[in-house]
Amino acid sequence: MDLIVQKFNVFFPDTSFSLNTARFAFESAVRADPALADLAAMGAGVLTDGMCVAGVPVGVDAWVKTFVTKQAWSVITDVAKLDIVSDGLLHNQLLNFCQNARMAFLGHNTPTPLLSEFMAQVDDTIVEVVCRHGTGGGRVDWSPHLRKIC
Repeated sequence: MDLIVQKFNVFFPDTSFSLNTARFAFESAVRADPALADLAAMGAGVLTDGMCVAGVPVGVDAWVKTFVTKQAWSVITDVAKLDIVSDGLLHNQLLNFCQNARMAFLGHNTPTPLLSEFMAQVDDTIVEVVCRHGTGGGRVDWSPHLRKIC
């Protein structure tokens, strides 16, 4: 069997490993086991704080929070880009099925304490945009209680 990988990373989840210690451990393992020789030729990266696997952040809490923050701000930025869509139904569907789904994926695969504050920011942004589009701007004088109901 041939392993053809363009990009390969090794993650050491043990916080006692420094980056240099992890690199040394990886290089020692590759030298000690001929079956791992192909990994040396691939230029494998060594990570000690975290990595993204199939869109899911895996790593230490600080790294995961940073990853989720970037994803949340990306969604918030993209939500604002949808303001040019004038059709209310299409706008609502794009928000619910495209933007909201991006954070929902993270929500299913990331521990709640690491993302709840960012999920709340994205939810608030989406609700605000839906209200603005749905009321034609009439929601500006709504009370905070009425906005929460929305």
